[in-house]
Order: sequence, then C-alpha cells, then structure tokens
Amino acid sequence: MSLKEESVKSNHAKFSRRALCMAMVSGTALLQTGCLGLASNLMHAVGMDMIPPEYEGLEDLNVAVVTISDSSSYTRDQKSAELSSFVGKILAREIKGIKIVRNDKISHWRDTNGWDSLDFAEIGEGVKADKVIGIELGNFSLRDGPTLYCGTSDVTLSVIDVATGEVDFTKSLEEYRYPTMAGQHTSETTESRFRKLYLQTLAEEIGRSFHPYDMSDRVAADSRIASS
Repeated sequence: MSLKEESVKSNHAKFSRRALCMAMVSGTALLQTGCLGLASNLMHAVGMDMIPPEYEGLEDLNVAVVTISDSSSYTRDQKSAELSSFVGKILAREIKGIKIVRNDKISHWRDTNGWDSLDFAEIGEGVKADKVIGIELGNFSLRDGPTLYCGTSDVTLSVIDVATGEVDFTKSLEEYRYPTMAGQHTSETTESRFRKLYLQTLAEEIGRSFHPYDMSDRVAADSRIASS
C-alpha cells in the first residue's frame, strides 16, 4: 500500500471515529431528553407527580360534611349548605369507596335536634356516619370595597371519628382569599354568582387536604375569574 493510500485510509478512519462519537453524543442527548419527557408523562399518568393528601382515612366510609358558620348556629345558612355540598361532591369524585351523607339528612337532624349543637360527633352519630368533616367558617366576606368582589374567610377543618369522638385531623386556613391577586368588579357579575365561585374554589382547597392533587390546579385557580 502506498503512502498516499495509507494517509487516505487513516483520515477516513479518523473521520469515521469522529462521526461515530458525534452521533453517540447527539443520540445520548436526544435519548436523555426523550426519556425525561417520557418519564414525566409516565409519572403523571400513574399519579407519581401528585401532591399527597394530608389525611387519608376516608376511603370506604360513610362521611358527613358539616359546615357551621356564625349564622348557621341558629338556622339554615345558604353559604354553609353550598360549601358542604361542593366539598361532598369533590370527595365523592376523588376518594375511592367514600359515601357522602346527604345534606338534607343532616339538615333534618339539625331541624329536629337544634341548630345550636356544635358537637360534630353527635351529628355524625345521628346521621349514621363513620367520620365527620367539620368545617367552621368565620369572618366570611365577599367584598373588597364598594365596587370589588373578593372572598375572604377563616376556616377550621376537623375530622372526627364518630365511634370514639376523637379528632383525627385538624387544619386551619386563615384569611383564605380568592382571587388572590385582585377582585372582580361588581359590574362583571352578581353577588350570587361570585359567592358560588368563591365557595367552589374554597371547597377545592379543602378537598386537597384529603386527596392527591396537581399543583397546577391551585396555580390556575385565579384564571376562572375571566370566564365566570
């Protein structure tokens, strides 16, 4: 073999090795990017990227959701009934095997036994629940000045085991505000519609204590104002 042929062969080998190395590096980068995307999708599909609940003891149980506000201590209160209903629907959708005691059954028991009773375990026993989610709603407001709707309230959550009367879980949501950044002008909606929007959003926040959730759901909540 001539010197020229050896040089050409050597250069060709060097080029081939260089091309192979570049291809391997590029392929590895693409593979890593693809795997990360695939892994992310798989994690989302099986719920591995979800935020876990703070309390998980509601599966396969009869659960009563009881909301008590300042005014509901004396008589039926619309916002309390709506909040209980919203929370119950969320838990029924998100928690396996849970059975939510109907609101009318709870109201009937309180009509018979008195609306001033704040004993959640007693209410739970009366409506044949295994657990009671007690929601105490205070300092409820839907206004931020005369021309803006903005909901705020103080909320205390409790989970009561009816059989023992023990409090299994408690949590406070102080000054829960919606929307977080700005209010909605009173010319853009009615108080009734805004109240339901606020209570629905509050119910979702309450529900997150008891079921896994995607953080993006909380981040996107304020965008509902634009379509309400």
